[in-house]
Amino acid sequence: MSKVTSTNPARKGPANRPTTKKRVSKGGRRLPLVGVVVVVVVVVLVGAVIITAATRKKGAVAANVEQNRPVSVVGSALPTYDDSGADPAVGNVAPVVHGESFDGTKETVGGKTAKPTLVMFVAHWCPHCRAEVPRVVKWRADGTIPADINLVAVSTDVNPSYPNYPPSSWLDDVKWPGTTVADDAPTTAGQAYGLSAFPFFVGLDANGKVVQRGTGELDQAAVEQLVQKLQAS
Repeated sequence: MSKVTSTNPARKGPANRPTTKKRVSKGGRRLPLVGVVVVVVVVVLVGAVIITAATRKKGAVAANVEQNRPVSVVGSALPTYDDSGADPAVGNVAPVVHGESFDGTKETVGGKTAKPTLVMFVAHWCPHCRAEVPRVVKWRADGTIPADINLVAVSTDVNPSYPNYPPSSWLDDVKWPGTTVADDAPTTAGQAYGLSAFPFFVGLDANGKVVQRGTGELDQAAVEQLVQKLQAS
């Protein structure tokens, strides 16, 4: 999927002042100020409770869901993608990746299928992925990416120390409309498809051959062009 980028992909970082004295009567004019302080403290505490609860919820998700899953590959790996020229992977059969979704459901990427497939490799910490994934969700909903094309998200390069972790919660929150595959810790699936930057798109025809690859955020025109190529394959 050469030259379909619309933005750079994420790669593998005192002056004198007059003073006025205010009289304070024994009636306690400072009480309103104390009240404001109390309100502020309460708001801060409530906010802290909410943030803590949200963090604990995500932590529970991370603890109960495997963010990396076992992956095996059948076939030869594609060359690492380079957008500086023609993509040598186009027309070649992509390797078949046998993996699992976050919940352990067996999934397969590649091979012969009933319809073409659009595979999107994403990293939870990548700002371009976080911008592009909601667009893909929208494009699926409005028909730009029609139902006659399989849609797969491969979550890879997971790091608990990086932002937007865990990826399972992220993709669930955006309501990803297709299949989800969790790559293993060594990023076996990504390497098999020649991943070089994020997000990384790979279009496969129904025979599992590469139609196009590309990195970066796709705009409306680019995704429409890719869909046309997949439907014509």
